[in-house]
Amino acid sequence: HLRFFASTRAVVGAEQRAAADFNLPAVVNTAVLREALIDAYPESGPLFVTCTFLADGARVGDRLVALEDLDTIDVLPPFAGG
Repeated sequence: HLRFFASTRAVVGAEQRAAADFNLPAVVNTAVLREALIDAYPESGPLFVTCTFLADGARVGDRLVALEDLDTIDVLPPFAGG
């Protein structure tokens, strides 16, 4: 599942969505995740470009992760605060 927070939740209209909803391949990294979300919500592309992705709590970055090995991918927009 993909789990959305803050402004990303507002864009997708739900706290969670199935990875299958975004036609993701079996193995993903940040670039693949961004592309899938921008394809699904092109008007929100600038938001998804700035997001961080966590795979079961660990930052995804450029490393490849297999969806079958994961429970959750968190989609985190930039947060402000102090």
